[in-house]
Amino acid sequence: MKRRTRETARLHTVIDIPRREFISSFMAVPALVPISEFGRSQISVEDPLPVRVSTLNHVSFGCADLPRTVAWYERVLGLPRHAFQDYSGGLTVLRVGTDPPAYMALSQLSPDGVNSPPTRRPHFCWGIPDFNVHRILAALAEMRSPARSVLREGTTINGVNFDGPDGAPLQFNPVVACGGMGFLGEVCDRSAEAVRQPGDPPPVQVQTLNHIKYFVTDLQHSLEWYQKLTDMRVVVYQELAEGPRTAGYEGLPIPVLQVGTGPQHLALVEGSGPESFRLHVGFGVEEFEPERVMARLVQHGVTAQLRMREGVTPEILVDAPDGVRVQLQDVSYCGGRGPLGNLY
Repeated sequence: MKRRTRETARLHTVIDIPRREFISSFMAVPALVPISEFGRSQISVEDPLPVRVSTLNHVSFGCADLPRTVAWYERVLGLPRHAFQDYSGGLTVLRVGTDPPAYMALSQLSPDGVNSPPTRRPHFCWGIPDFNVHRILAALAEMRSPARSVLREGTTINGVNFDGPDGAPLQFNPVVACGGMGFLGEVCDRSAEAVRQPGDPPPVQVQTLNHIKYFVTDLQHSLEWYQKLTDMRVVVYQELAEGPRTAGYEGLPIPVLQVGTGPQHLALVEGSGPESFRLHVGFGVEEFEPERVMARLVQHGVTAQLRMREGVTPEILVDAPDGVRVQLQDVSYCGGRGPLGNLY
């Protein structure tokens, strides 16, 4: 199973599947073949591109002080610990949403990396219906994108990890994955509740993983790449040059790519510098009232900014631990216009 052809090596695409059961129980396909031979006859009669994505599944990042960061998300945003991944140094998994599953996977940075600036862009993952490792690897081979699939802890599909534009660390996961155990990573503690200390104010209860804002060096190239790889489509542009712009914004209009049926989305911004390596993740809040949310954040001693995008849509930007930029919006926010940002 670990035989690699010259073409496979050249594309740096690896299928590292240590257990025979991974193939026999998940997909009945022939032994590993050269990537140049991947095609309709080997995988299916359908073209592997575009990959059909239905959700934003998770984000992950390293923490300077893991227990402190976990406690912050539990206290401020009400995100409970509902799983732990005992590999790669260990990952604490915080539940963001259940329908569809969405989570954050947090790890402890090594001491020598705590104060070092990040050198890779943030990691995020899509949820895939009808998850098929070989079909996904075939699609990524056509994209000439380095990819890798492994079994986590010897029992759980860890999706397919691959590199996007600018070396972005991206991932496809089964749509049911919640970051837990089970063959598809679908077994988590559904009864888990966020730990709160006596006297803590109520949290700003987050309900959904709403969006990712991602910086790229070449907007047009990246936009074409994401749309070739996946079935995401541009549903709206933010910051149109001929329209009202957010105070201080300079740059190209921002394409908003809908994930699945929405409102989850990916917003692409052309830019470089430190912001390119800073995770920007948006969470959905039920019955979003900006003034009430800001007041609650003040009670928690959290630094946040309320700004009006294009003079119409209120956005709350929170400085979370480890340099993460958290955006709080209504659960219906789709990157569009209007007071809730839910109008195209």
